[in-house]
Amino acid sequence: MKLFFNYFRRYFTQDFNLSRHLLLFVFIALCIWANYQFDIYANHFRVTNQSFIGVLKLWAMYLFAFLVSLLILGELSLKKKSNLKYIIYGALGLFLVSLDSSYYLLKYIRNINDEINISRFTYACLANVISLITIVIPIFTVYYFTKQFKPELYGLRMNGASLKPYFWLILLMAPVVYFSAYFDPNFLSYYPSYNSRAADVTGLSTSVTVLIYEFCYGFDFFSVELLFRGFMVVALSKFLGKKAILPMVACYAFLHFGKPMWETIGSVFGGLGLGILAYESKNIYGGLIVHLGVAWGMEFVAFILN
Repeated sequence: MKLFFNYFRRYFTQDFNLSRHLLLFVFIALCIWANYQFDIYANHFRVTNQSFIGVLKLWAMYLFAFLVSLLILGELSLKKKSNLKYIIYGALGLFLVSLDSSYYLLKYIRNINDEINISRFTYACLANVISLITIVIPIFTVYYFTKQFKPELYGLRMNGASLKPYFWLILLMAPVVYFSAYFDPNFLSYYPSYNSRAADVTGLSTSVTVLIYEFCYGFDFFSVELLFRGFMVVALSKFLGKKAILPMVACYAFLHFGKPMWETIGSVFGGLGLGILAYESKNIYGGLIVHLGVAWGMEFVAFILN
């Protein structure tokens, strides 16, 4: 835990602007309140028909969070070459997020489904691993053709980091996950995301279908961690330093619109914490362990409560 303390101490003591942080968190809080009060995401930005216009609208929502964050941080000026590069790469990353979270490419799988009748279980698994095409391959293509993001490889190099503290952190968070789920009346309407009725048609045992589905489910979280912490923090901090963390936090909160409000609020603190850890350690494995631990933990709790 001393490692975590040192990471956070450096972040909050070295070149730290309290007023800008508070202003940004007020902005995020107002956006969360407005979204759940007026169903803004559900009524205006949720992509329901997998149209490309829907993808662009979702991208505009993320860009709003991204650019306002930069404005609050005083880094929206395009006169700085580093700022311009940060905005271009950041906008590209958010477009990939929009493409992924809108499930736009799944419409092509649906077209195939009309011919070969893909099961609902297979479709659900594909929906989670489609990020291989929408996020993972594109950002590694960017890495291959650019010099700025080497040698960290989006935080996939260990850089001598120890992972043991993160497993202790999961143990500390386990009771929080359980009791948060237990006292949330809406929790079981979202989790588990595994659908036993859809899996029954495969003819496989429940344990096998659970393992297959949860692996695919976990891969989607790997893609999210790679994009938000690996790309938007470890890579883009080359241009903006640790200020790259806060725009990521805002966009990460917006990504959770459509989920329970407590989960969206939690994503703000989780995004900040994981962003700091990624920035300081220059790897995403710790965040990946915590993220997967919480995600699979919520699935596990939902199985218990069901």
